[in-house]
Amino acid sequence: MNKILVYILIFLTFSCVDKKERISINTDSAELKTEPIVETKKSDSLFIDPNDFKYSNLKEFDLRNWYIGKMDEELKSPTKEKLVNYIQNERLTLENVYPNSWKYFSIQKNEELEKIITIIEGDESCCSDLHYLVYNEQNELLSDNIIAGTGGDGMWAYDQYGKFINDSTYILTRIDMEEIELANGGTKTQIDSVITNYRFYKNKPFKKLTEQKFKKVEKH
Repeated sequence: MNKILVYILIFLTFSCVDKKERISINTDSAELKTEPIVETKKSDSLFIDPNDFKYSNLKEFDLRNWYIGKMDEELKSPTKEKLVNYIQNERLTLENVYPNSWKYFSIQKNEELEKIITIIEGDESCCSDLHYLVYNEQNELLSDNIIAGTGGDGMWAYDQYGKFINDSTYILTRIDMEEIELANGGTKTQIDSVITNYRFYKNKPFKKLTEQKFKKVEKH
């Protein structure tokens, strides 16, 4: 009988110890789950945030359908700091830049060794020009070329648009329209068109290869 009591005591002792160990393990697991989460850096800490741009990897560039109201409604504006970092020109400083006059348009490339974006520079009284901006791995601006535009003032208006036909050639078409008053009270519209082939260099301005000019006059 004494032996039976001894076995029972031993069994109860080990059972209590096992239960304490299981409780301890479960408690430790709960503590791990409540550890604070370390926040990651937001995307706007990057030099280029893809979420800012409406388009990506465009081959053709055309602003003829982009009037001021549409730009304000559908395109994002950079902050002063971002704009100064992108344009990297002494004419723009934090004191004299107006971000609302600029709009993100497309992101063309966003790699470690090379980054390319396009941004619209707008002027409510006249014109909007599309800048094609190329950067190196240090985020330094290598080249800035105007590859599209639209606008006008009074009796004059213009459009320019273009496309890459390969990695090194860009064809730009520019059309200028001017309405001229005649002595007899009538008017005439003069239309000048220029088609230019450019050699595209990533680290310097486009080089003009060929140019074709056309002129048309319509009397009213």
